[in-house]
Amino acid sequence: MHELALDNRKLKELIKKCRHFSIKPLDLPSYERGIKQNQNVRELLSELVDAAVQDLLALSSDEKKSLVKSFPPAIGMFSDLDTSQNDEKELRKIAVYYIVAELHRSNFSFKAIVNENIDNSTVFQIFPELKERLDKDNLLFLDGELIMHDYGIEYKDYIIQYHRFLRSRYLSYSNSGFLGRWITYYQETQSLNQFRIAIDHHSTLKSKEEYDQILEFDTWYGPAFDPEKLDDPNYVGLTLLGRNKNSLFEYEYKLHRTEFFWSFRDGIKTFETEEISDDGQWYDCYYFNKYVHSERNVTQKVTRHVDGAVKVYFKTDYANRKSANLPNKDSHTKIKLWRIDGNVDLENWINLITFFYKGNEMVYEYFDPVGFEDKFELRVRDFEAWKKQQES
Repeated sequence: MHELALDNRKLKELIKKCRHFSIKPLDLPSYERGIKQNQNVRELLSELVDAAVQDLLALSSDEKKSLVKSFPPAIGMFSDLDTSQNDEKELRKIAVYYIVAELHRSNFSFKAIVNENIDNSTVFQIFPELKERLDKDNLLFLDGELIMHDYGIEYKDYIIQYHRFLRSRYLSYSNSGFLGRWITYYQETQSLNQFRIAIDHHSTLKSKEEYDQILEFDTWYGPAFDPEKLDDPNYVGLTLLGRNKNSLFEYEYKLHRTEFFWSFRDGIKTFETEEISDDGQWYDCYYFNKYVHSERNVTQKVTRHVDGAVKVYFKTDYANRKSANLPNKDSHTKIKLWRIDGNVDLENWINLITFFYKGNEMVYEYFDPVGFEDKFELRVRDFEAWKKQQES
C-alpha cells in the first residue's frame, strides 16, 4: 500500500480539533464541501487535501487503487471513488477520504476492542459502583436505575454508550433496529427475565444535557443526500437532522428532528422520512408526524412509487417514538393522504416531498444544504448567532 506524505503535525492538529468539536471522520467531506461550517477545521483540512492531491498526481492507477483498498471497510462503503483517472475533482475526493481513513484509524482500533482492558474504563472512573454490576463476561446487569434508550443507557444524568459491536457496521451509530426491539422486550418482561448488555468503556461520557444538545441543535448525523447515488444499493442508512431551537422556524412549528432512512432489498431502494414533533406540539390526545414512503427500482433507475401520510401517536406513548429512530413502525395508526405510482422524475419527487413538509426546513436542508443556506439568511436559521454577529 502506498502512503501519502502528509504533514504529520497538521494531521495531528486536525485530529485534535475534530475531537475537540466532536466531529466524526465521515463528517469531513461535508466540511470540505462547505455543507458544514467550522473555519478552523475547514482551513486545516483544505491544506492537507491540497498536499494529498499533489501526491496522488504522482501515483499510477494501480497505486491509487491499492491506496483506496486500504481504507477501512466502514469508510470505503461511503466513498465510491474512481482511481482510473487524474481528474482533479476525483483526486480531491480520494484525498479527503484518505484523511477520513487516517482519522478513523486514530479514533479506535479493532485490536483494542478485541483486547479490551476495562481497568481504565471511563465509565468506572465516574461511576465505580457499576463495576460491581458486571458479570464474568463484562455484561452489565440492568435494573430500574439504568434507563434504556436506543442511543445509550441513561444513569445519574449521564449517557453510557453501548459496545462498539452493538453499532451499525461497528462504526458509530447504534443498531437501533435491534436495540429498539431489545429495549421494548426488556420493558415488557423485565419482571420475568434477567437482562444484561455490553457497554463501551472507552468513549467519553456525556451528560444527558450535553447529549440532548447534540440531538437537538442544528446537528446532522448520517450520509448526505446524493442524487448520483440514488441507484447505489450500498448508499443506505439513517440520517438525522435536528431542529435548531434558535431558528425562527421554531416559532411556526415545533419540531425535534427529522429522520431520513434508506434501505435496499431485492433490487428496490426504499426511502422513508418522518418528522418528529417536539414536546407540546400535540392536538387533543395525539401527536401527528408527517411521513413519506418511496420505492426506487435501481436496475431500471425508476422511482416507481411515493406516498405521503401522517403517523398518529397517543400523547401517553409518544416518548417511546421520540427515543427511537426509523425504521420504527410503532405508531397508533397511519393515515395515508396521497400516492403516486409509475415513474416519478427526481425534480418533482424532491419538490413534492419538500412542499408536503411545509414548515419543516430540515427536509429542504437534507435535499439541498447549499441552497438552504442561500435561501435562508443566518437571522432566520439561527437568530441568537445572528444577534451576536451584529453585536461584534
